[in-house]
Amino acid sequence: MADTLRIDASLRIEAAPDLVRAQFRDIDHHIRNDVHPSIKFTWEPSAPGERRIRTVFSILGVSQFDVAVLEDAPDGTFVIRYLEGTNAGMVVTHRFVSLDGGKATDMQLSADAPATLGRKILGPLFVLGARQVMKKALHEDKRDIEKGFSPGRAAGDVARALEGVSAARGRGEAAARAILEAACFLSAVDGQVDDAEVDAVRAIAAQLGVDAAWAENRREVILRASASESTARAKEIGEQLAARGVAKEGVTAAAVAALVSHGMSLGELEALRAIAVGAGVADEEVGATVERVDAALMQA
Repeated sequence: MADTLRIDASLRIEAAPDLVRAQFRDIDHHIRNDVHPSIKFTWEPSAPGERRIRTVFSILGVSQFDVAVLEDAPDGTFVIRYLEGTNAGMVVTHRFVSLDGGKATDMQLSADAPATLGRKILGPLFVLGARQVMKKALHEDKRDIEKGFSPGRAAGDVARALEGVSAARGRGEAAARAILEAACFLSAVDGQVDDAEVDAVRAIAAQLGVDAAWAENRREVILRASASESTARAKEIGEQLAARGVAKEGVTAAAVAALVSHGMSLGELEALRAIAVGAGVADEEVGATVERVDAALMQA
Protein backbone atom coordinates (compact mmCIF):
# COMPACT_ATOMS: atom_id res chain seq x y z
CA MET A 1 0.00 0.00 0.00
CA ALA A 2 1.22 3.50 -0.86
CA ASP A 3 0.69 4.80 2.68
CA THR A 4 2.63 1.92 4.24
CA LEU A 5 6.33 1.11 4.38
CA ARG A 6 7.25 -2.60 4.33
CA ILE A 7 10.31 -3.83 6.23
CA ASP A 8 11.39 -7.47 6.07
CA ALA A 9 13.99 -9.42 8.05
CA SER A 10 14.68 -13.12 8.52
CA LEU A 11 17.02 -15.47 10.37
CA ARG A 12 17.59 -19.22 10.53
CA ILE A 13 16.97 -20.71 13.97
CA GLU A 14 18.12 -24.24 14.80
CA ALA A 15 14.84 -25.41 16.31
CA ALA A 16 11.50 -26.75 15.11
CA PRO A 17 8.84 -24.20 14.04
CA ASP A 18 6.46 -25.14 16.87
CA LEU A 19 9.17 -24.52 19.46
CA VAL A 20 10.14 -21.20 17.87
CA ARG A 21 6.49 -20.10 17.73
CA ALA A 22 6.02 -21.02 21.41
CA GLN A 23 9.02 -18.90 22.41
CA PHE A 24 7.92 -15.85 20.43
CA ARG A 25 4.42 -16.07 21.96
CA ASP A 26 5.70 -16.51 25.52
CA ILE A 27 5.83 -12.92 26.73
CA ASP A 28 6.24 -13.98 30.36
CA HIS A 29 9.40 -15.84 29.38
CA HIS A 30 10.68 -12.69 27.66
CA ILE A 31 9.89 -10.60 30.74
CA ARG A 32 11.44 -12.92 33.33
CA ASN A 33 14.52 -13.85 31.31
CA ASP A 34 15.28 -10.41 29.83
CA VAL A 35 15.46 -11.82 26.30
CA HIS A 36 15.58 -8.30 24.85
CA PRO A 37 17.65 -6.26 27.34
CA SER A 38 16.88 -2.90 25.72
CA ILE A 39 13.09 -3.39 25.89
CA LYS A 40 10.92 -3.60 29.00
CA PHE A 41 7.71 -5.62 28.58
CA THR A 42 4.66 -5.41 30.85
CA TRP A 43 1.12 -6.70 30.50
CA GLU A 44 -1.71 -4.24 29.88
CA PRO A 45 -5.31 -4.68 31.10
CA SER A 46 -7.34 -6.27 28.32
CA ALA A 47 -10.68 -7.88 27.49
CA PRO A 48 -11.19 -11.63 28.12
CA GLY A 49 -9.34 -13.65 25.51
CA GLU A 50 -7.20 -10.67 24.46
CA ARG A 51 -3.50 -10.17 25.19
CA ARG A 52 -2.10 -6.64 25.31
CA ILE A 53 1.42 -5.60 26.17
CA ARG A 54 3.27 -2.34 26.80
CA THR A 55 6.88 -2.01 25.71
CA VAL A 56 9.20 0.75 26.89
CA PHE A 57 12.48 1.53 25.11
CA SER A 58 14.76 4.47 24.32
CA ILE A 59 15.65 6.25 21.10
CA LEU A 60 18.66 8.55 21.40
CA GLY A 61 18.20 8.53 25.16
CA VAL A 62 14.54 9.55 25.00
CA SER A 63 12.05 7.12 26.56
CA GLN A 64 9.42 5.75 24.15
CA PHE A 65 6.52 3.35 24.54
CA ASP A 66 4.12 1.19 22.54
CA VAL A 67 0.90 -0.62 23.42
CA ALA A 68 0.12 -3.58 21.20
CA VAL A 69 -2.32 -6.48 20.92
CA LEU A 70 -1.03 -10.00 20.21
CA GLU A 71 -2.95 -12.21 17.80
CA ASP A 72 -2.68 -15.81 16.61
CA ALA A 73 -3.79 -15.74 12.97
CA PRO A 74 -5.66 -18.70 11.38
CA ASP A 75 -2.76 -19.25 8.95
CA GLY A 76 -0.34 -19.97 11.81
CA THR A 77 1.35 -16.58 11.84
CA PHE A 78 1.81 -14.54 15.00
CA VAL A 79 0.74 -10.91 14.60
CA ILE A 80 1.47 -7.84 16.73
CA ARG A 81 -0.74 -4.80 16.10
CA TYR A 82 0.51 -1.56 17.60
CA LEU A 83 -2.36 0.51 18.98
CA GLU A 84 -0.66 3.37 20.82
CA GLY A 85 2.74 4.98 21.12
CA THR A 86 5.74 5.49 18.88
CA ASN A 87 4.78 2.75 16.41
CA ALA A 88 0.99 3.17 16.48
CA GLY A 89 -0.57 1.70 13.36
CA MET A 90 2.28 -0.68 12.60
CA VAL A 91 1.59 -4.38 12.11
CA VAL A 92 4.35 -6.97 12.53
CA THR A 93 3.77 -10.48 11.18
CA HIS A 94 5.88 -13.47 12.29
CA ARG A 95 6.11 -16.45 9.94
CA PHE A 96 7.65 -19.74 11.05
CA VAL A 97 8.84 -21.55 7.91
CA SER A 98 10.02 -25.13 8.30
CA LEU A 99 13.54 -26.01 7.14
CA ASP A 100 15.40 -29.34 6.94
CA GLY A 101 12.31 -31.45 7.46
CA GLY A 102 11.18 -29.50 10.51
CA LYS A 103 14.53 -29.49 12.30
CA ALA A 104 15.08 -25.76 11.80
CA THR A 105 13.05 -22.61 11.16
CA ASP A 106 13.36 -19.70 8.78
CA MET A 107 12.05 -16.99 11.10
CA GLN A 108 10.54 -14.30 8.88
CA LEU A 109 9.42 -10.88 10.14
CA SER A 110 7.39 -8.43 8.07
CA ALA A 111 6.54 -4.99 9.41
CA ASP A 112 4.02 -2.69 7.73
CA ALA A 113 4.55 0.80 9.17
CA PRO A 114 2.40 3.86 8.43
CA ALA A 115 4.28 6.13 6.05
CA THR A 116 4.33 9.20 8.27
CA LEU A 117 5.93 12.42 7.04
CA GLY A 118 9.01 11.82 9.19
CA ARG A 119 9.46 8.31 7.81
CA LYS A 120 8.97 9.54 4.24
CA ILE A 121 11.68 12.14 4.78
CA LEU A 122 14.07 9.50 6.10
CA GLY A 123 13.08 7.18 3.24
CA PRO A 124 15.52 4.26 2.79
CA LEU A 125 17.33 5.26 5.99
CA PHE A 126 14.19 4.53 8.06
CA VAL A 127 13.79 1.13 6.41
CA LEU A 128 17.47 0.34 7.00
CA GLY A 129 17.29 1.35 10.66
CA ALA A 130 14.06 -0.55 11.29
CA ARG A 131 15.50 -3.66 9.62
CA GLN A 132 18.54 -3.53 11.90
CA VAL A 133 16.30 -3.29 14.98
CA MET A 134 14.33 -6.34 13.75
CA LYS A 135 17.53 -8.30 13.05
CA LYS A 136 18.88 -7.50 16.51
CA ALA A 137 15.66 -8.79 18.09
CA LEU A 138 15.77 -11.94 15.94
CA HIS A 139 19.35 -12.69 17.04
CA GLU A 140 18.37 -12.22 20.70
CA ASP A 141 15.46 -14.68 20.30
CA LYS A 142 17.66 -17.12 18.38
CA ARG A 143 20.23 -17.09 21.19
CA ASP A 144 17.52 -17.67 23.79
CA ILE A 145 15.90 -20.54 21.87
CA GLU A 146 19.10 -22.33 20.96
CA LYS A 147 20.46 -22.23 24.51
CA GLY A 148 17.52 -24.37 25.64
CA PHE A 149 14.12 -22.66 25.76
CA SER A 150 11.49 -25.09 27.08
CA PRO A 151 7.82 -24.30 26.27
CA GLY A 152 4.97 -24.64 28.75
CA ARG A 153 7.05 -23.88 31.83
CA ALA A 154 6.33 -21.26 34.45
CA ALA A 155 8.47 -18.22 33.66
CA GLY A 156 11.01 -17.05 36.21
CA ASP A 157 12.61 -18.45 39.35
CA VAL A 158 9.55 -20.11 40.87
CA ALA A 159 11.59 -21.80 43.61
CA ARG A 160 12.93 -18.44 44.81
CA ALA A 161 9.46 -16.89 44.68
CA LEU A 162 8.13 -19.74 46.86
CA GLU A 163 10.78 -19.38 49.57
CA GLY A 164 9.11 -19.87 52.93
CA VAL A 165 6.10 -21.71 51.52
CA SER A 166 7.65 -25.18 51.74
CA ALA A 167 8.10 -24.74 55.50
CA ALA A 168 4.31 -25.14 55.82
CA ARG A 169 4.75 -28.78 54.82
CA GLY A 170 5.53 -29.52 58.46
CA ARG A 171 2.11 -28.23 59.55
CA GLY A 172 0.26 -31.17 58.11
CA GLU A 173 -1.54 -32.19 54.95
CA ALA A 174 -4.59 -30.02 55.62
CA ALA A 175 -2.44 -26.88 55.77
CA ALA A 176 -0.55 -27.86 52.62
CA ARG A 177 -3.79 -28.48 50.74
CA ALA A 178 -5.23 -25.16 51.89
CA ILE A 179 -2.21 -23.38 50.39
CA LEU A 180 -2.47 -25.35 47.16
CA GLU A 181 -6.20 -24.63 46.97
CA ALA A 182 -5.41 -20.89 47.01
CA ALA A 183 -2.91 -21.34 44.17
CA CYS A 184 -5.36 -23.45 42.15
CA PHE A 185 -8.05 -20.82 42.64
CA LEU A 186 -5.88 -17.97 41.33
CA SER A 187 -4.73 -20.04 38.34
CA ALA A 188 -8.33 -20.81 37.29
CA VAL A 189 -10.36 -17.82 38.46
CA ASP A 190 -10.29 -16.20 35.00
CA GLY A 191 -11.92 -19.28 33.49
CA GLN A 192 -8.86 -20.66 31.73
CA VAL A 193 -5.56 -22.25 32.71
CA ASP A 194 -2.46 -22.24 30.51
CA ASP A 195 0.60 -24.51 30.60
CA ALA A 196 2.71 -22.09 32.64
CA GLU A 197 0.06 -21.93 35.38
CA VAL A 198 -0.19 -25.72 35.42
CA ASP A 199 3.59 -25.94 35.76
CA ALA A 200 3.59 -23.44 38.64
CA VAL A 201 0.86 -25.30 40.53
CA ARG A 202 2.78 -28.56 40.09
CA ALA A 203 5.88 -26.88 41.52
CA ILE A 204 3.89 -25.65 44.52
CA ALA A 205 2.40 -29.12 45.03
CA ALA A 206 5.88 -30.66 44.92
CA GLN A 207 7.21 -28.22 47.51
CA LEU A 208 4.29 -29.01 49.80
CA GLY A 209 4.33 -32.77 49.23
CA VAL A 210 0.77 -32.81 47.85
CA ASP A 211 -0.25 -35.15 45.04
CA ALA A 212 -0.41 -33.18 41.77
CA ALA A 213 -3.52 -35.14 40.79
CA TRP A 214 -5.36 -33.63 43.77
CA ALA A 215 -4.43 -30.14 42.55
CA GLU A 216 -5.64 -30.96 39.04
CA ASN A 217 -8.98 -32.12 40.42
CA ARG A 218 -9.40 -28.94 42.48
CA ARG A 219 -8.57 -26.77 39.48
CA GLU A 220 -11.23 -28.52 37.37
CA VAL A 221 -13.80 -27.96 40.12
CA ILE A 222 -12.93 -24.25 40.20
CA LEU A 223 -13.19 -23.96 36.41
CA ARG A 224 -16.70 -25.43 36.50
CA ALA A 225 -17.87 -23.14 39.29
CA SER A 226 -20.04 -20.13 38.61
CA ALA A 227 -18.24 -16.79 38.34
CA SER A 228 -20.80 -15.31 40.75
CA GLU A 229 -19.50 -17.65 43.46
CA SER A 230 -15.87 -16.55 43.11
CA THR A 231 -15.71 -13.84 45.77
CA ALA A 232 -17.43 -15.96 48.40
CA ARG A 233 -15.25 -18.96 47.58
CA ALA A 234 -12.08 -16.85 47.71
CA LYS A 235 -13.02 -15.63 51.18
CA GLU A 236 -13.65 -19.22 52.31
CA ILE A 237 -10.23 -20.24 51.03
CA GLY A 238 -8.69 -17.38 52.99
CA GLU A 239 -10.52 -18.43 56.14
CA GLN A 240 -9.16 -21.96 55.77
CA LEU A 241 -5.64 -20.56 55.42
CA ALA A 242 -6.08 -18.59 58.62
CA ALA A 243 -7.53 -21.59 60.46
CA ARG A 244 -4.49 -23.68 59.48
CA GLY A 245 -2.03 -20.93 60.38
CA VAL A 246 -0.70 -20.54 56.84
CA ALA A 247 -2.25 -17.24 55.70
CA LYS A 248 1.04 -15.71 54.53
CA GLU A 249 2.12 -18.87 52.73
CA GLY A 250 -1.25 -19.19 50.98
CA VAL A 251 -1.23 -15.61 49.73
CA THR A 252 2.34 -16.08 48.47
CA ALA A 253 1.53 -19.29 46.60
CA ALA A 254 -1.56 -17.71 45.06
CA ALA A 255 0.47 -14.70 43.92
CA VAL A 256 3.03 -16.98 42.27
CA ALA A 257 0.30 -18.89 40.41
CA ALA A 258 -1.12 -15.62 39.07
CA LEU A 259 2.14 -13.91 38.13
CA VAL A 260 3.80 -16.68 36.10
CA SER A 261 1.44 -16.21 33.16
CA HIS A 262 0.36 -12.92 31.49
CA GLY A 263 1.11 -11.02 34.67
CA MET A 264 -1.62 -10.49 37.26
CA SER A 265 -4.91 -9.28 35.81
CA LEU A 266 -7.26 -6.99 37.73
CA GLY A 267 -9.61 -9.93 38.20
CA GLU A 268 -6.83 -12.05 39.68
CA LEU A 269 -5.76 -9.20 41.94
CA GLU A 270 -9.33 -8.88 43.25
CA ALA A 271 -9.46 -12.63 43.84
CA LEU A 272 -6.15 -12.50 45.71
CA ARG A 273 -7.44 -9.62 47.81
CA ALA A 274 -10.62 -11.58 48.63
CA ILE A 275 -8.49 -14.52 49.80
CA ALA A 276 -6.41 -12.13 51.89
CA VAL A 277 -9.54 -10.62 53.46
CA GLY A 278 -10.67 -14.08 54.53
CA ALA A 279 -7.19 -14.87 55.81
CA GLY A 280 -6.91 -11.60 57.75
CA VAL A 281 -4.02 -10.28 55.64
CA ALA A 282 -3.96 -6.50 55.17
CA ASP A 283 -3.93 -4.88 51.74
CA GLU A 284 -0.48 -3.45 52.42
CA GLU A 285 0.91 -6.92 53.03
CA VAL A 286 -0.78 -8.25 49.90
CA GLY A 287 0.86 -5.49 47.85
CA ALA A 288 4.25 -6.19 49.41
CA THR A 289 3.87 -9.91 48.72
CA VAL A 290 3.01 -9.33 45.05
CA GLU A 291 6.01 -7.04 44.62
CA ARG A 292 8.34 -9.49 46.39
CA VAL A 293 7.14 -12.45 44.33
CA ASP A 294 7.42 -10.49 41.10
CA ALA A 295 10.94 -9.39 41.96
CA ALA A 296 11.93 -12.97 42.83
CA LEU A 297 10.57 -14.27 39.53
CA MET A 298 12.58 -11.62 37.69
CA GLN A 299 15.82 -13.02 39.12
CA ALA A 300 15.70 -16.15 36.96
